[in-house]
Amino acid sequence: MGKKITKRGGLRKGKNTSFSFLPIAAGAILVLAAFYFSSQPLTTQHNFTKQISPNSINLTAISLQVVPSGGYVLPFRWGKSIKTLVDAGAINVSNFTALIKNSGQQLTGSEKSIINGTYEGYIQFNSTNTEFVQLAFWALGVNNNNTIIRNGPIINASIQYSGQINSNATTGRTVTPQYVASQYFASTGGYGPIGRLQFSALGVLRLSAAQQSIADYTAENSYRPCCDNPTAFPDCNHGAAALGIIELLASQGATQNQVLRAVEEFNQYQFPGQYGEIAAYFATQGENYTSINAGAIIGKNYSSLTGYLRVHQYLIQKGIIKQAAGGAACGV
Repeated sequence: MGKKITKRGGLRKGKNTSFSFLPIAAGAILVLAAFYFSSQPLTTQHNFTKQISPNSINLTAISLQVVPSGGYVLPFRWGKSIKTLVDAGAINVSNFTALIKNSGQQLTGSEKSIINGTYEGYIQFNSTNTEFVQLAFWALGVNNNNTIIRNGPIINASIQYSGQINSNATTGRTVTPQYVASQYFASTGGYGPIGRLQFSALGVLRLSAAQQSIADYTAENSYRPCCDNPTAFPDCNHGAAALGIIELLASQGATQNQVLRAVEEFNQYQFPGQYGEIAAYFATQGENYTSINAGAIIGKNYSSLTGYLRVHQYLIQKGIIKQAAGGAACGV
C-alpha cells in the first residue's frame, strides 16, 4: 500500500491511501516538505456569495466533463522517450509492470510498445492507464536533464535543506544540495521501485529556446491539488509526471495552450474527485467547465491544495456535497 503525503509543516508525512505503490521500508527515506512557494499569498476569483440551488447541479453529468468515458487523445507521440529511460536503467520493466499490476491495472500491448519504442500512436489519458502514464512521465520528469529540475526550485530548496542538515549533523558527513534533491523528496526518495534514479542526468529530450520558454511558463503556472507547489517544484510523483508531460510536448512543438490543456487533462484523471468539485463550482457560477481556459483551471486559484480546499468548503456550505475533504494523495 502506498502512502499519502500531507503537508502541514516541515515534513511530508505518509498515511495510507488508495494510491498503490510498492512499500518502502520504514525509515528508508526522509521526505521533506516542499513549501518553497507557500509563503506567497493566494489570490482567487471565487464568488463565495453567489446563491445557487443544490438541486440545479448534476454531479453525474459534471463528472463526465472531467473524465469523459472516451478519455483524451493528445496529438503528440511518446517516441522513444520511455525506451531511452529503460535502456539507461531509470525504468526497470519488471518493477514497472509489478507497480501497474499492484494498482489494479494491467500493462497493455500498446504500453509494451511504448516501453520498447515502437508505438506509433498518440499519447492518451483515460481511466484504464492512469498508473502507466503517471509512472512513465514521473520517470521522464525527474531523470531528464532540463534546467527546470536541474537549476530550479527543487535545487533552491535543497540548498536550504542541506544547510540545515549539515549544521545539525553529528556524523561529520556533509550532504550536497544535489544529494538532498535526489533523496529527500517524494518524487526522488520514493523513486526506487521504478528503477535507478538518475536525477536530471539523462538527455532524453532537447528543447529549443522557444520550447523551453513554453515549458518554463507552464511549469511555473500549473499546480496539482496535493500541495501548494507549482509543477516547477516537482517534489511528488504527480508534479514530476506533469513536468515530464510538459517537456515532452514542448519538445514536439506544442503550443502554450496545448501544453496547458494536456496538464489539465492529466490532472483530471489523477485527481477526478477534486476536479469534479472544481467543475461543480463553475456550474454554480453558471459556467460550463469545458469552456474554461486550461490555464485558469490548473493555476493556483483552483488546482493548488489551498485553492481546491476553498472550492470544497464552498460546495459543502451550499449543500452540493456533504463529504469531508479526504485530501489528494502522492504515492511513495
